[in-house]
Amino acid sequence: MTRNSTALLGLAVAAALLAIAGTLVNNFWLIVFFKPLATLLLLLLTLRFLRRAKQPFAFWISIGLLFSLVGDIFLIQPDKFFLPGLASFLLMHLCYIVAFTRDARFPARWLIWLIFLAIAAASFFVLRPNLPPALMLPVAIYAFALSTMTAQAIGRFLLFHTSAAKLAAIGAVFFLVSDTLLAWDRFHTALLLAPALVLIPYYIAQLLIVLSTRPPSIH
Repeated sequence: MTRNSTALLGLAVAAALLAIAGTLVNNFWLIVFFKPLATLLLLLLTLRFLRRAKQPFAFWISIGLLFSLVGDIFLIQPDKFFLPGLASFLLMHLCYIVAFTRDARFPARWLIWLIFLAIAAASFFVLRPNLPPALMLPVAIYAFALSTMTAQAIGRFLLFHTSAAKLAAIGAVFFLVSDTLLAWDRFHTALLLAPALVLIPYYIAQLLIVLSTRPPSIH
C-alpha cells in the first residue's frame, strides 16, 4: 500500500480500538466520536483503492460502508434507533451481496447458501419468543440478507481461491459472528461486555472486507 493508504489504515485501527475502549469504560463520548470515525476512515481507504483502480467490487463495498456509517451512528443509541440502524445495515449487506456477485454467479455455491439459510432460520426460531412483534419481519429479512452475504462471500472464495476473496470471506464470517452476538445479547441472554464483544468482530470484518478491495497493483 502507499504511505497515505497505510496511514488511513492505521488511523482506522486506532479509532476502532478507541471505540472499543469506550464501550469497556462506558465512555459515551469516546463511542460517539470514534465509532463512526473508524468506519469513515475505512470508507476513505476503500475510496482511495477505488480511485486507483475503478472496480465495481470496490464501488459497491464503498456504498455499503456508507450505509454502515449511518448504521453506526443510529446504533450509538440502540434503544431509540434500533430499527433505523437495522435498516441501514440491511442496505449495507445488500450492497455487499451486489459486490460479491460482480464477478461470481449467485449463489456461488448452492449448498453453502442453503446451509447458512438453515442456520439463520434456526437462530431466528430461538430468538423469536423474545422478539417484539414489530421486529419479527425486519429481523427475519435481515437474517436472510446476512446469511446470504456470508454464504456468497464464502462461495466466491471457493470459486476463485484468491487472497482478496479469502479476506472478504473471512470478513463476512466475522460479520456473522458480530451480528449473532448482538442479536443474542439483545433478544435472548445478556452477555458480559456485550458492546465490546460485538464491536471487535465487527471492525475485523469491515477491515478485512476493505482490504479485499485493494487492487493487486498497489503495494
